[in-house]
Amino acid sequence: MRRAMMCVGLALCAAALMPPDRTSAHVMEMNAVGLIDYSHKPEFKVGDWVQYHVTGYSVKGQRDDYLVTVIIAGEENFWGEDGFWVETWTEPKGEPPLGTVTLMSYAIFDDSLPSRRMQLYQRKSIKETDDDGEPVQVLLRRNPSSLKRRDPFDDKIAVDVDTVGADTVLTPLGLFHCVKVSFRQGKNNSHDFGDSTQYDEAWDKRMKYLSRQIPITSLARQEIDVSYQRRKWQIGRSENAPPLQYLDHSIAEARVVGFGSGMKSRILPESMQKSLPRKAAAAAPTRKARPSATKKSG
Repeated sequence: MRRAMMCVGLALCAAALMPPDRTSAHVMEMNAVGLIDYSHKPEFKVGDWVQYHVTGYSVKGQRDDYLVTVIIAGEENFWGEDGFWVETWTEPKGEPPLGTVTLMSYAIFDDSLPSRRMQLYQRKSIKETDDDGEPVQVLLRRNPSSLKRRDPFDDKIAVDVDTVGADTVLTPLGLFHCVKVSFRQGKNNSHDFGDSTQYDEAWDKRMKYLSRQIPITSLARQEIDVSYQRRKWQIGRSENAPPLQYLDHSIAEARVVGFGSGMKSRILPESMQKSLPRKAAAAAPTRKARPSATKKSG
């Protein structure tokens, strides 16, 4: 029988480090591919890692306190395309560490909208092991219905990103001078149920403090505000609709507490924890020396 690997229950989103899903007793799986800084060419190498301390609370009274570690666990050429394995470990207080790993294509660094198109660059994942304890690799495929649309992405999600200034962040590693970036994404929809209309609205608002001194993610600190709201009214009487009511509202903060190099994967076998050979830069063509003119003797 296949054995599921220990995986954390955190909400998965493009920016990652979401607070736990409050709608269930168990948190859902987190994948930190959304934390990678895709705004410039990759400067990391296999074994590089960064760790965050995440704290937060919900209006329902639930609280969070855990560590998240992101590792560049290995590189692989998959179907002729170079990629890198992103390994995520979460350590809730009083519980064993839980992990997952995803192969990302390096082609994402050439995309002008990497956050929105991130799904297109995920190639494989590992979430369980076989009877011999070997990791089971699962191909990640797009939903067939998305192949029939001109735009395979959800255009109903409103996204707003804005640089709002400079600031400093004090961490256990010292003081970092950062650029503050505001990130907001939201979605709403309405459905008719019987004689009523139900309207739902969800928002994910973040303030990111970015510094190139932080490897892999460039993220020194992140403030997270996630809300879910709803209202209902009788069909045809929207003018009598009540104000939006919170189903949940979560506030959290992630702050970098460590980074370095040389960390080994806890999921990939040793044979997969390797770097791809780097292509040598093409040497500039050498210009042949022109023979000097010889002066004929008279």
